[in-house]
This record gives sequence, C-alpha cells and structure tokens, in this order.
Amino acid sequence: MIGRIRGSLIYKSEDEVIVEAAGVGHTLHISAATRNQLPSLNDEIILWVTTRFRDDQIFLYGFFERREQMMFLRLLKVNGVGPKLAFAIISGASIDQLESWLVNQEATELVKLPGVGKKLSQRLVLELGEALKKELGVIELADLKTDLRNGKSSGRDVGRDLIAALEALGYRSSEVEICVAGILRDHPEQKLEVLLKLALQEFHRG
Repeated sequence: MIGRIRGSLIYKSEDEVIVEAAGVGHTLHISAATRNQLPSLNDEIILWVTTRFRDDQIFLYGFFERREQMMFLRLLKVNGVGPKLAFAIISGASIDQLESWLVNQEATELVKLPGVGKKLSQRLVLELGEALKKELGVIELADLKTDLRNGKSSGRDVGRDLIAALEALGYRSSEVEICVAGILRDHPEQKLEVLLKLALQEFHRG
C-alpha cells in the first residue's frame, strides 16, 4: 500500500498527475486544491496517497496536504459518498471552510457544494460533525504543544517559562505540556504568575 510518493512530476492535467518514482510512473487522481499547488513539470513533488480498489482496478488519489487527505477519507465514510463526490466536495471549498461547516452543523452551506443535496448535507453534519469537533480539539491541543516546544506560539516565552517552573517543582513533562497548552489556550493574555497559580490549581484538582 502506497502511503506517500516522492518523485518527478512528468505529467499533469485538470484531474490527474503522473509521478515517476524509482523508474515507475504512477498515475494519481488529484483535487483542484492539489492541482493549484503543483510544481512545474520535471520538478520534484511529494504527495500523500490513498489507494482504493474498484472492479479489480487500483485507483490512487494524491494530496498535497495531509489535511486534505484526511477530509477525503472522512467523507468516504459517509453513506452515498464515493471518491468522485468526495473530490468534488473538497474541490468546492477550502478544508478550513469544510471543517467549520461540519463542526457548526451548517448544512445550508454544504448544500451549495457540487453534488451535495439537502439530505446528503444533513447526513454529513450528522455523521461527521461531532466526531470532527472532538478530533480537532485533540489536534488543536497537539499543535499548541508543538508550538510551545518550537517557540512558535504567540505566548511562547511565557509558555516556556511556565513549563520550566512546573518541571522545577517536580511535575512530569508529559503532564506539564498538556496542562500548559490548555491554560494558554484559555488564558492567553495572563501573566506568568497568574498562569502558574492556575496550573497548580489544575494539578491539585487532579
């Protein structure tokens, strides 16, 4: 099973590319979002790949962004959505828009997408909305923890100081990172002293 491919882009069209890797040309179906990010012919390209089998044939779907691939896979779980319709949906709106509409149960926005009728739009929000909300909450927390480690958060200096202070008090790194990420998310403008007090209260409650 191909999970990702890296090679030379030797052909591209509206909905397909051929990527040559290790002397083999792989044909992949692509969305409009991926097509808009393609490099020039013969340049190197890296795509995330989803493999589907139908009627004894193998179909490869390529995605420039991992988030786009994940949305594609989510859509395929919904009854009545196949690869062609899933591609039409992710080509009709940005991933940020789709996530927002699903999480906020905005079926009236989804119905504007190609191939999505009223019944399907309601099914999409019903089957994907709550699960996506929980998933994005986990992803948001993980991203915030990564930002703290890499110094990319808007409150990175306070975050690093808070982590250091808690670890100096003997709390485990894994617990500290989760606690600090949540506190900075909920109290982004507070000073270090206040954040430390909140963190200690959180640990004592646990």
